[in-house]
This record gives sequence, structure tokens and C-alpha cells, in this order.
Amino acid sequence: MEHIQLKNETPDAVEALAGGIAHDFNNLLAAIKGRASLMMNSVKPSDPLYRHITEIIRCIDKGSEIASQLLGFAKVDEYYTSSIDVNRLVRKTVENLDLKGKRIVLDVDLDSKPLIVEADPDKINQVLMSLIENALQAMPKGGKLSVVTESAAILNGTAEAYGLNTGFFVKITLTDTGIGMEKDVLDNIFAPFYSADHELYPEKKGLGLTFSREIVQNHNGVIDVWSSPRVGSSFSIILPLKETTDNIDIPVADEKLVLGNESVLLVDDEERILTVGREICKALGYSVITAASGEESINIYKEKKDKINLVVLDMIMPEMNGLETFLELKKLNPDIKVLLSTGYSIDEKAQEMLRQGCKGYILKPYSVIDFSHKLREVLE
Repeated sequence: MEHIQLKNETPDAVEALAGGIAHDFNNLLAAIKGRASLMMNSVKPSDPLYRHITEIIRCIDKGSEIASQLLGFAKVDEYYTSSIDVNRLVRKTVENLDLKGKRIVLDVDLDSKPLIVEADPDKINQVLMSLIENALQAMPKGGKLSVVTESAAILNGTAEAYGLNTGFFVKITLTDTGIGMEKDVLDNIFAPFYSADHELYPEKKGLGLTFSREIVQNHNGVIDVWSSPRVGSSFSIILPLKETTDNIDIPVADEKLVLGNESVLLVDDEERILTVGREICKALGYSVITAASGEESINIYKEKKDKINLVVLDMIMPEMNGLETFLELKKLNPDIKVLLSTGYSIDEKAQEMLRQGCKGYILKPYSVIDFSHKLREVLE
């Protein structure tokens, strides 16, 4: 996996403010999602409450995406690239769409062969979801959304127009039969917080499309847009095709809980995170000890290290952060198993933890199912 670090030139005060807001917001979302996930695993899909819980979780995920955009706008943005099959990524994304009640016909046409790109799957998924949301907003009365993947050779004239090198590329095209856009809207569609003030296009305020283009450009690609009023719009994500198919990395989603019986030490300075984390761990079969600071976790581990199988450690804590705590815990047990839990992207401190032997990480907010799999992954 390759790590790419991109720096936005933003004043330190703005960066610190954005980071603090995103951290607190993600912690709040983590507590809500944890409880919502516990409820979801306690009711059957046929239960009327199941639909409401599902929608709550979707809203939480959208809030987390906004927090991620805030971090990307104001601080160092982190990209973790690997070889991925675009077909598998697109299939996974569209399978998770909730189109109930939207009168949308979904038509997915994936290329018959693997389409391999070097990319950060989370970032590309973020772009796909942003473009899909944009398409659905353009079809308030229903319509058809088509998603097509294909390989394409881009030669001199087209490459020059796109600002790309000539070669082979992957195209992911999303086409809707919505209200379309006139030229003045089309010319400004990627501008931050752009508001379209005419009858054919709803107000579009936000950073979703702005970040989508930035993400694709940071992958050495482009987004191509076509639109016609009252006919529809088409967005094509164009990314360099990778020749080799080695190390393809798209995990298959597993929707089943994985239980355990080991002992877990949860470390977080947020009481609401400790509370819901304790309940989740107990529901999964684990015994739980909690610590509200790095120093407290070290004292507990000194006394009970022979009985603790795994430490789930928050990164951002006052006085002693996650990295400092991890290094002290490692002095007590060089083979300690630690899972980093963070609401930030995986920054330099987190990278250092992973280099020093931290066994893995999970991003807040996470579901009970994701957490259950991550615990087993680190323990086993």
C-alpha cells in the first residue's frame, strides 16, 4: 500500500479549528452509530423500526463524510493507495444504495474484465457516492440512473484537452435522466458552495463536487461532465489503467457479527464513547475494562496485563495522546495487541503507531459489525 500526502496551504489556526470540530463531531457520531448499530442487531428486518434505524445510520455516515471533507479542506489530506478493481468497488457501492420510494431505475453495466487502478478505495467511493447523490437530487420525480465501467484509450487530442498523458484509462460513467444543467450551471458546478439560481436545477450548496474533482485529480485523473436541460447529465470519472493485476485490494463485505470471549481494555477520554464501547464489547461476548486517559490505561495494564488480550486505543486525548500511550504500553509488553480507534484520517502519528507495531486501526464512526470483524482481525 502506498501512502500519498497532499498539503493544502491553510493557516494553522484554521487547520486546528477544523481538526477540533471534526474530532468532536466524529466522537458524537461514533456514540450515536454505536447505539444505532446495537439496536439494528436487536431487531429483525421485518420490524418497522428497522427502516428508521437504517436511515439513522445513513445520516450518520453522511455526517462523517462531511467531517472528512472538513479535514481535507483544512489540513494535510491522506491517501492510502493500492491496486483495486473498479468493477468490484462500483458493485459494492451500488449494492449499498437505498432507492426505496425514489422511483429510480438503476442500470449497472460493468466491464467483463477487471479494471485495475492504483487508488485509495475510500476516496473513490466518496466520489461515487457524491456523484450518485447529485444524480438522485436531479431526479426528484424519478428517472433512470445508469452506471457503466469500461476501459478507454485516450490519444493525443483528447489527452491534451483533458490535461492527461496519452494511454489507457478506466472510465466510470454515471448518467441520469434528470433535469440537466444549462451552460452557466455546468461552468460552475465544481465551485465551492455554488448555488444554481434557475428553474431547472436545485440549489447545490456544499463541497461535495469540489472535493470529488480534487480527489480524482490527485489520482492523476479527471471528471468529464456532459449535460442538457430537461434531458439529463453524465459524469465520467477517468483514472489511469494499471497494467498489472497484482495485490488487488477490495475486501468483500461481511454482514455477520463475529463474537469473541477475550478481555478488552478500552481507552478513550470521551465518556460516551467508553459507555457505548463497553456495551458493544459485552454484546460481542468480550469482558471489558475502561480507561479515561492514557495514564489510567498504563496503570491498569501494569496490574492486569496478563488478563488483557487487546487494547482499543483512542488517538486524540489530553495530556498523553494515543502514540505516547502506545509506546509506554509497549514497554510493558513488546507483543501487546493494540487497535487504534480514531476519528481522523491516518496521519503521521497513526502511521508511526503502525510502524511501531500497532496491529490495526478503525475509523470512527463504525458499526458493530465492522468493529466485531476488526477485533477478530487484530486478535487472530
